[in-house]
Amino acid sequence: MQAGEDEPTGRQLGRWSAQAIVSGSMLGIGIFIAPPVVAQSVHSPVYFLLMWIFGGLAALCGALCVAELGAMMPRAGGEYPYLRLAYGPGVAFSAGWLQLLATFPGSLAAMAVGTSTYQLPVLLGEFVREPVDLWVCTVDGPTLWAVGIVILLTALNHIGVVLSGAVQLVLTMVPLATLLVVSLFVVGDVGTVEVGSPHDLELWPMPAAAALAAAYLPVYFAYSGWNAALYIGGEIHEPARTLPKAVIGGTLAVLVLYVVLNAGFLTVFGVHALANVGEAGTAAAGALFGRVGVVVVTVMILLAMLGSINGSVMTGSRIGFAMAQQGHFPAVGGTLHPRFGTPVFALWAQAALTIGLIFSQGFARLMAYSSCAMLISGSLVVYSVVRLRKLQPDRPRPYRLGWYPWAPVLYIVSSLCVLLVLVVHQDASVYMAVGWFAVALVGHHLLVRPRLM
Repeated sequence: MQAGEDEPTGRQLGRWSAQAIVSGSMLGIGIFIAPPVVAQSVHSPVYFLLMWIFGGLAALCGALCVAELGAMMPRAGGEYPYLRLAYGPGVAFSAGWLQLLATFPGSLAAMAVGTSTYQLPVLLGEFVREPVDLWVCTVDGPTLWAVGIVILLTALNHIGVVLSGAVQLVLTMVPLATLLVVSLFVVGDVGTVEVGSPHDLELWPMPAAAALAAAYLPVYFAYSGWNAALYIGGEIHEPARTLPKAVIGGTLAVLVLYVVLNAGFLTVFGVHALANVGEAGTAAAGALFGRVGVVVVTVMILLAMLGSINGSVMTGSRIGFAMAQQGHFPAVGGTLHPRFGTPVFALWAQAALTIGLIFSQGFARLMAYSSCAMLISGSLVVYSVVRLRKLQPDRPRPYRLGWYPWAPVLYIVSSLCVLLVLVVHQDASVYMAVGWFAVALVGHHLLVRPRLM
């Protein structure tokens, strides 16, 4: 590989833009859709909040691990280069295709559909929900708007990473700060709110394993994105110093916000009513502040959604770019736009897959599908920290994970437990994710590996 070949646009992103990409990739529709789903499975306020705290700690453990990897080997392409180094080309090929087919298109589709279903009708009117006649067929309004969001933000990333990074900074910091202030106000004003009570602890009986696994999946989806800076490591300025701060700082900021937001939701609704509100952010704003509050909070949520989608569009496209350089993706995916320096084929291929999922899946299935894929690839990349410390103990590591080996162990054990429970209970989403990984692994062994021998 030629020098600089794995750096699509040069190192142009500073700490705050990189941290905004991490926070923005995490701060998505999941935090507003997931709480009611979690409340349907976990009926105690204590266990409800513990799920969010535990999910945040697991995300932080993952972030600490990828901070070591990113500082050690700052490259574009996300997890793929590290998996290749730790496990060899077969596992890297399979995990890369799992992310190309499930993780990123699935999460992008889920966020776009959620945004067009819940936020846009509140701000633009109910006509957003109306079917649209396209001559050859009739398409649901939210589906068409979701497609438009994906195309618009893909076009933005086509133009260049600096513009996209600046937009990301605004789309992340403004709603993050506003939502945190509103949530602190709600929690601090608990004595004046009477529509719900967070004090009915309901510690017994403890939720069943299947209920905890079902609750953890949307929590995991809401926290996904803690590894986002890893995908653009080749584009971050002074990555050895900047990347760990961006990954850890972005994850901590979202962890605090999520716990405070969920405490606010419990304050307003209580855990039983929360299970039936649909989209928690707008519902809470309506209960507390009326129509004006609904509009303000919905605008902040919309900005957060767009920031999350934008961050995922940017990071996901770098997988195809890195894989193309190794011959594991069409060669055109490894080429850059002569003017903008962005991997345009990988960007638009990702958009096409996302649009296909938008038309074929509902929101809940998209969220579960992408979450199961993330559990698999996330566990592999976190364990690669352990593998590489054994395989390459003398390699320079500008940042070394201090909480070792407990951080990777906690993350991997929690992920594998959830996957095992889902397999036992025959959840279709985990079978789809595992199936893609297995098919890719067999395909590499039968088709790709012989060509390289």
